[in-house]
Amino acid sequence: MYKMVEAPVSILWLAGGSCDGCTMAMLGATAPKIEELLLGQVSGFPAIEMIHPITALEAGTEYLAKLESAASGGLSPLVLVVEGSLFDSTQAGDGFFSGMGERNGKPCTVMDWLDRLTPQATAVIAIGTCATWGGVPAAAGNPTGAMGLTDYLGSEFRSQAGLPVINLPGCAPPGDNFIETLSYLLLHLRNEVPLELDDLNRPRWLYPEVAHPQPAWVEYLPDQTYQDEQLVACRVPLDGWMNHIGGCTNVGGACIGCTMPGFPDKHLAMNSEQ
Repeated sequence: MYKMVEAPVSILWLAGGSCDGCTMAMLGATAPKIEELLLGQVSGFPAIEMIHPITALEAGTEYLAKLESAASGGLSPLVLVVEGSLFDSTQAGDGFFSGMGERNGKPCTVMDWLDRLTPQATAVIAIGTCATWGGVPAAAGNPTGAMGLTDYLGSEFRSQAGLPVINLPGCAPPGDNFIETLSYLLLHLRNEVPLELDDLNRPRWLYPEVAHPQPAWVEYLPDQTYQDEQLVACRVPLDGWMNHIGGCTNVGGACIGCTMPGFPDKHLAMNSEQ
């Protein structure tokens, strides 16, 4: 059984093809705030360092040095968080789609970093539908071969702690979903709580079947409408988007099934027919 050492936990955030929406959602979390975790203001949690391309004070070679340290096993325990779709660079001709820095005189693609970082990761989290299932960049007709993290690593992948990729789908998922998952993960690594995942490797308690894909401006009554349609696993209709406020179906928007495999093609096609 994996036993997490009592050392600062490094959270390394790697971005592929993304709009940074998951980052913005994470920064808007309220219970607790990411700042409270990073400042050690949440009782019972280890010290945390976040290595994030947007929030980092370092830049250039100083920032890349942290990634190199992680890739060589110098940061442990390491929680790798991946945001955004992964693009197949073999379809980019002589170029590449997304990357960060250089190694041996050649650009380092996101795939290159994944190949080096995932073997060192205590746990891996795919945040957002792009990182979980491929999302909008993987929609029909895309030229990039976009895919989710499990598609790239394989369903048999296990982290150093013996965990599969932990999926947090949503476009974007509420920031509190990430903070709650991270909290449970850290406690789980200390053998204090279980980490229950469903058959899609999502935190079971965050994705109950409560939502129905439906057109916009339809009163949201999940117990009376669309009973024959596939249920969508999403807590936003009940909990709101941020600090229990907002959320697509609560403000007149349509549920388009953004937490489910097959988004956007599957449920957008259904909505266009209604």
